[in-house]
Amino acid sequence: MQYKPYSALAQIYERVISGEDYRKWADYLVSLVGALSKGKSGIDMACGSGYFTRALKKSGYSIIGVDSSVEMLDEAVKISKSQGLDIPFLSGDMTSFKNFKKVDFITVVNDGVNYLPPERVLKTFKHFSALLKKGGVLLFDISSEYKLKNVIADNLFAEDREDLTYLWFNKLSDNKVDMDLSVFIKKGDLYEKKEECQTQYIHTVDFLTDCLQKSGYSTVNATNHLGGTIKTDSLRIQFTAIKD
Repeated sequence: MQYKPYSALAQIYERVISGEDYRKWADYLVSLVGALSKGKSGIDMACGSGYFTRALKKSGYSIIGVDSSVEMLDEAVKISKSQGLDIPFLSGDMTSFKNFKKVDFITVVNDGVNYLPPERVLKTFKHFSALLKKGGVLLFDISSEYKLKNVIADNLFAEDREDLTYLWFNKLSDNKVDMDLSVFIKKGDLYEKKEECQTQYIHTVDFLTDCLQKSGYSTVNATNHLGGTIKTDSLRIQFTAIKD
């Protein structure tokens, strides 16, 4: 049986990711937007629980969060309200999401592009271009080919905490990694089990750069995660692209 991506992880996601690394990542993203965007309006595609959406909002940007997981959006709304933030979180597929006004920037943080099969990448980048103003900025990152093939593939990851446990099984096949996750959340003296399946696709820097250039982006740059030169064992790669 197949289970929806991020239906099981939604309730525990921010507890699992919280930490200094994510705070540095959010600061880096905000600094990139500040350096490259000509304006303050943006869309955070595949926003999940809204961690990076909130960081952009707190930095003064007019931001919309978009995600296809209703469960993650529920968490995004709840957390944002608890922090006194008024952010529109909308349900939608980033490959076809429509917006009434063009924006200054689009972000896709933490592997959103890895969930696109290769045949949908070019169309999605063109769609992003249509949502951006002239000179608008697209910023996204990917888990690298090295990471998916040598770190994630055919491995099991697990974490056991006092109130939750998760198991994460991964299998490499062709150009993708299929992921099966089981989450156990403590409810009183018992644990509630939830399961989900995900698939991430392996995209090379050359392939993504070519798709961006064919989609109307004049300036395309790929760097190591949080800046610097890409290495053979880089785990995450950051892309920035500016619309013609």
